Amino acid sequence: MRHPNAPAGAPVTSLRVLVTDILRERDFKVTEQDVYLLAKKGDVEVAVCLIGAGEERLLPAFLDRFKRFKGKRLVVSMVPVPEIPPDKLDPNLVIWDREALEHEIGRTHLERMLGDRDHGLVDELVADDYPKMMTQADLSKLDGAEVGERIIRPTIDSRDVKEIGMRTVGGYRQRLELVPYYVMDYTCPLYSGKEVVGEESGRLAVNALTKKVEPWSDKLEVVYSLEAGHRKAEPAFGRDVAEELARKEVLRLHTMEREVVRDEGHVTMTERRKVAPRPDDIHLDGKGIFYLPVWCVEGIHGVMIINAGTGKIVSEDFYRL
Repeated sequence: MRHPNAPAGAPVTSLRVLVTDILRERDFKVTEQDVYLLAKKGDVEVAVCLIGAGEERLLPAFLDRFKRFKGKRLVVSMVPVPEIPPDKLDPNLVIWDREALEHEIGRTHLERMLGDRDHGLVDELVADDYPKMMTQADLSKLDGAEVGERIIRPTIDSRDVKEIGMRTVGGYRQRLELVPYYVMDYTCPLYSGKEVVGEESGRLAVNALTKKVEPWSDKLEVVYSLEAGHRKAEPAFGRDVAEELARKEVLRLHTMEREVVRDEGHVTMTERRKVAPRPDDIHLDGKGIFYLPVWCVEGIHGVMIINAGTGKIVSEDFYRL
């Protein structure tokens, strides 16, 4: 399928491939059955009918073939959905139109880039109580929660993001996400054999969603709340995992070869020696969790992520319907 406003030159992706990709992102196993798809995840089964231009005739045949199907029946249509007789409508029949599919593609791409999962169309296929209601236990956990998070102050607002998005991916939807980072200072002596030959120090941050370790500036301004609407992601792992990742990064950054000059009488010798920290001698000083605001932009040509603290484009991913 080709989006009418998509730029020339990008590869066209079929509707079948797109829907299969979306379902597999949510851990469904997808197989083909004639012109339809069957998706299975645990006890959940979904029969899928794909309707492109000129394929409206597939819908009545699909509804008849799967009328006794015990799972969900999903209709994905790139054209206006043909009228469905009232007796064929039931809670297990789910319909995705073109707009819903575009949003789901954008959400899936952003998940890959951010490393975080958000509620999407596929969740409706597996959840019995969607959207999930908060229990009394959930509410009690909020009583002792800290008020105010350490958030890097955004330097661009929604108007800036809208302009950037329109120029690049043809943006039509945007949202502000707070990505958690474990921030820590480190110091470590450097060894050449058994001899200490120097010391290094710095500040690193571990993305608490993707496990990526990045340099972190100590000059970033912090605020404790945002007026703009946003969603805060929770860390996917604990501080002990973050510290182990940081140690590995310190080892990688400061393991090197250096030229060492030795004077032996009338001969001056130069040799290369490995210089590196020792894992047990790396001292980490945790600064806690900081939240980096990022703008997630969905457009007709693709998706992009913008670091709201610096205004820089972090990543872009172009797609085409």
